[in-house]
Amino acid sequence: MIFSSSVYSDSQVVADGLAIDLLENLDITYQIIPDYDETEYVVAGWSGDEFQYLLTFTKLPPGWLDADKWVSGYTRDINAASEAGSFKILNTGNYKSDGEYSLNYIEISFIPKDEKESRKQLVHFITDNKNSYVAFASPTSASGEDKLQSEVISILKTSHLPTSNIVPLIVKNEDKYLGLWSGHYVDKDNNTVQVMFELKTDLTFARKETIEGKVDSVNTGIWSVSNNEFSWTYLYGKPTNQDSRTKETNTISSFTGDTMILVSQTPEIEIVLKKFE
Repeated sequence: MIFSSSVYSDSQVVADGLAIDLLENLDITYQIIPDYDETEYVVAGWSGDEFQYLLTFTKLPPGWLDADKWVSGYTRDINAASEAGSFKILNTGNYKSDGEYSLNYIEISFIPKDEKESRKQLVHFITDNKNSYVAFASPTSASGEDKLQSEVISILKTSHLPTSNIVPLIVKNEDKYLGLWSGHYVDKDNNTVQVMFELKTDLTFARKETIEGKVDSVNTGIWSVSNNEFSWTYLYGKPTNQDSRTKETNTISSFTGDTMILVSQTPEIEIVLKKFE
């Protein structure tokens, strides 16, 4: 594991409109972890030199103020993307932060489709009744799994509105890709396939592909970008033969802000895309 520059501060902005305190009694840093993402700062939990857990934050789109509704949709999506029978809810709860944010959490375990190892995740829905955020915590070691819930709750209990003297370190890596994209590629049968997808701030996507003006497939799921690779996790698809489409990774061969080229190896295709303004 390679580590990068760390930032130590009493308080740190972790999303637009949300700050936390980096507690002195916990071995935590706010830094870039290149093996996770080369541009995004995260909260990292440690025990000496041992990396124990990772905590990330995402601001939800306006209007997402109902914790039960968001958690229900999230658990449904993760269950659909997991091996049959592997999804389990381990714990739930709620509390108020020192800064008067309301927090609801759910701890889950699951085995992603086509994988064998179980994963654990602690997910928080955070709101001040004006804006909402989600915080995802994942252990990176066995000892980190043991302390995940207690330490993450201690950190998030400090959630508060940023003050004027706290400045965010960086824009999230995904932000520059948000929006509606349209393009095309040539499939194995030499058909020109038109592609349109929307990349949303909650890291979900809606994607439609058409051949000669006829809809070939419609998909929704979760997206992410890391180390110049664009990952799609498909959760729902029509027609039904799209259900077997679970994961896909494309290389970003070119990005200029309003133009993007994605390259897939299996099958070997190149998708040229333009962003709608």
